[in-house]
Amino acid sequence: MRLLDQYISRKFLFNLFFALTAFASIFITVDLVEALSDYIDKRVPAMVIASYYFYFLPYIIVLTMPVAMLLASMFSVGQLSKYNEITAMKAAGQSLYRILLPILTIAFLASGLMLLFAEKVVPVANQRKIEIKHHYIERVPQNLPTRLSNLYFQESVGGDTARQNGKTSDAVRRVFIGYYDDASKTAQKISIQNYNGIFIVERIDALQMRWEERDDSTRGGVWEILQGYRRRFEGDREAVATRFDFLSMPELSFTPQVLTKVQKEPEEMSYGELQKFIDEVARNGGNPDRWLVDLYLKISFPLANFIIVLFGAPLAAGKVRSGGAVGVALSLVVCFLYFGTVKTAQSMGQNGTLEPLLAAWLGNLIFLVAGAVILVRARK
Repeated sequence: MRLLDQYISRKFLFNLFFALTAFASIFITVDLVEALSDYIDKRVPAMVIASYYFYFLPYIIVLTMPVAMLLASMFSVGQLSKYNEITAMKAAGQSLYRILLPILTIAFLASGLMLLFAEKVVPVANQRKIEIKHHYIERVPQNLPTRLSNLYFQESVGGDTARQNGKTSDAVRRVFIGYYDDASKTAQKISIQNYNGIFIVERIDALQMRWEERDDSTRGGVWEILQGYRRRFEGDREAVATRFDFLSMPELSFTPQVLTKVQKEPEEMSYGELQKFIDEVARNGGNPDRWLVDLYLKISFPLANFIIVLFGAPLAAGKVRSGGAVGVALSLVVCFLYFGTVKTAQSMGQNGTLEPLLAAWLGNLIFLVAGAVILVRARK
């Protein structure tokens, strides 16, 4: 049986490599053709373009892997069925479950590999891709007004200011902004926390913060905070708490331009980074649901590589002959339904219609149940 497993595995892996290469090539070619005029107009060097797509490739692999896995399973099993090889295997006493075992094993291992790949490689590659895009491709500044929500970042508090407040070199400032409008340069639902090492020494919570232009400022302006509370801490207890209607904060070093660029997209963050960001959002009173959906998708989406093969392989072994154009068409229909379900559930989870966990796993649950039903009802 080891020889039969090797035969089926080689056939599946060959189709998988071919499908993955084809999809990645198509993806890159289409993107390159669409952006070619921009590259030429801005005289982007060929090596920079090559580096951009090199760092783009990991994301493309994770995105297209389920499609490639489904297509490979449909073709490999479909060819076995088309040439009556499955019939011969059954005549030799092998059940359909045993015949599909090598493919399902590879699909399960691929899901684990993609989970690790998406956690360790994709975020770093996406960050490098964005840096290249900003520095070499989007060199013209974007002056369009933007609206951002759930912003969080951290900056060091150093120099004379830190020493005057009794802070060490470990002093940091954490800033959470519930909503920022770049058109008016105003922010809503503000929380600014100053830490000395692991201990909080000051916290400012306010309804609004605005950028006031000033000629005497080296940064061109200063942040003014409206209607809030300022609390100072000594050790583990609150020492002073005052309410204010207006507070000028020249010590805040970030500018409106920084706020429009500070937020990473979820695909640029690892699971741990996104989890930390969600904890900060929740701690500061923000709504983390939209980020929770993306967090759970980091686990559920790689597992689609196994679930979608579980759905497609027994389907190809049935009466439907899934070789050639029929196999491609059937694979595309299945993938369209899967990705459509995932994106719809993701949107419903982000706007609060579905619970984040259910929204992230709904597509997998539907196709897992459907795949199990098809596998049970397939001719053994």
